[in-house]
Amino acid sequence: MRSVHIFSSASGASKVEQSNRNETRADKHEAQDQSQDQSQRQSHRANLMLRRAKLVCQSGEYLCLIRDVSEKGVGLGFLHDVPPESRTLLQLANGMTYPVERVWAQSRQAGYRFGCTITLDEFLREDTQHTLRPMRLRFEAMARVQDRRHAMDALLVDLSCEGAKIICEDDLRSQGLISFELPGLPPQLATVRWNEDDYFGLQFQHPLSTEELAQCAATLQPFGDAKKSRFAKLLAKARAA
Repeated sequence: MRSVHIFSSASGASKVEQSNRNETRADKHEAQDQSQDQSQRQSHRANLMLRRAKLVCQSGEYLCLIRDVSEKGVGLGFLHDVPPESRTLLQLANGMTYPVERVWAQSRQAGYRFGCTITLDEFLREDTQHTLRPMRLRFEAMARVQDRRHAMDALLVDLSCEGAKIICEDDLRSQGLISFELPGLPPQLATVRWNEDDYFGLQFQHPLSTEELAQCAATLQPFGDAKKSRFAKLLAKARAA
């Protein structure tokens, strides 16, 4: 009887040890799952922080970085002062446009409430039938271009980190490098990628940094200088969507 009692105790101890090992493995798997979930969330947030967008105001278009987003609102970061207009439009790289209203601003960050119902998955995916294009800021400014023959005036139509669209009425040579000068930027070397009538598409030899693009746009589009035509058109389009 005594030997049976000892065997039973050993068996019980073995079961306890096995149970402890199972619990340890379960705890380890749970910790790994939590670590993976946290890593995925951090990676997702990092991707959001790197996403460029633009805030379309009555005074112009300004580059911003999406910091976080929910179905109710979005947090934006700027590389200059926050635009003072409270009701504006947020446009993504694929052209999707959302009316937004600022609810707070601090330093170079601001939080905006969506003025329409959004689908979060759609916002994050940036679904589009077309390939995403570089973020372009549309505003007019006088520029100066020079080919191998002479310098000439041009009108800026839009600007991105990768290049610019201009209107030039002179005979701009489309072969070889040209010089492109715009207030707020150091001189750029560029090639003519396409032209149609007086419109020319330029590609910079060395892309602008995000900060250079943002600062240039802020310099050439002073806050308070209203340009209502494009803003009103985009607002009507966003409301109809």
